[in-house]
Amino acid sequence: MILEPPTELTHAFVEKHPSILPPAHVFTVASGKGGVGKTNVVANLAAALTMMKKRVMVLDGDLGLANVDLFLGVHPKSTLADFFAGRKGLADIITPSHLGIMLLPAGSGIQALTALTDEQKIAFLTELDALTHELDFVLVDTGAGISDTVTYFATGAHEIIIVVTPEPSSLTDAYALVKVLASSYGEKRFWILANNVGGEREGRRVYETLSRTALHFLNTSLDFLGWIPKDPELARAVSRCQLVVTIAQNSPSGQAFGIVAEKLLQIAGDRARVKGNLQFFLARLLAAVREGK
Repeated sequence: MILEPPTELTHAFVEKHPSILPPAHVFTVASGKGGVGKTNVVANLAAALTMMKKRVMVLDGDLGLANVDLFLGVHPKSTLADFFAGRKGLADIITPSHLGIMLLPAGSGIQALTALTDEQKIAFLTELDALTHELDFVLVDTGAGISDTVTYFATGAHEIIIVVTPEPSSLTDAYALVKVLASSYGEKRFWILANNVGGEREGRRVYETLSRTALHFLNTSLDFLGWIPKDPELARAVSRCQLVVTIAQNSPSGQAFGIVAEKLLQIAGDRARVKGNLQFFLARLLAAVREGK
């Protein structure tokens, strides 16, 4: 699907970068609604991967409502707002956490992605491409629900993770997100992570409920990524803006995050499943350029 016509600037970028797939594996983490623990999931998975000696960057894609920095315990001096205003380069705004996780903070006051100029998008893509060559994983924390920003990040990532809880409203909104991405954007693979569940049985029941509905009405199959249990240690960590994998690694939720992180390693290693060879975020724009050449 072509959202914008290719420009001379975009053609020049593609000529200069014939192969844009970075070594980093990009996972976009989304949810149909707010309040399901998505940002906490992103931060804990990033920490778990870092503890496995992987180089990880978190991109805060919740433009205007950024809060990953709170969970990572960092205080960014600059954000993407400074980059798009031309005040800073991407390398200047990346903020390292004490765990070694790199954060690309969003900040408030950023325009919707569709409002950015082609020059801004290409500048972002060029600098991001250079940065991700030093990474193993990029985890993108999107805003909740369905928006242009969420669909941009989701359609360009290697993998899409949807965080869902047992609440009916969470299931309904998660299905709506899958429907939009599958029907309007042609996405075919989704990983479901059941959060805040009573145990594996409930986690699988949440997944199976959503999976049956998607298969019946959308002819789209969903994959089960795993489950994160209700856990007093997790609740305590969240209340303190800390990560359960660092303060209570052996707790039920701490162990569950470790298991899911191991699954991400397996997924990233299965290169036959990689859905494309374009840099995330502007995948469709650059695909349009290639089709137009």
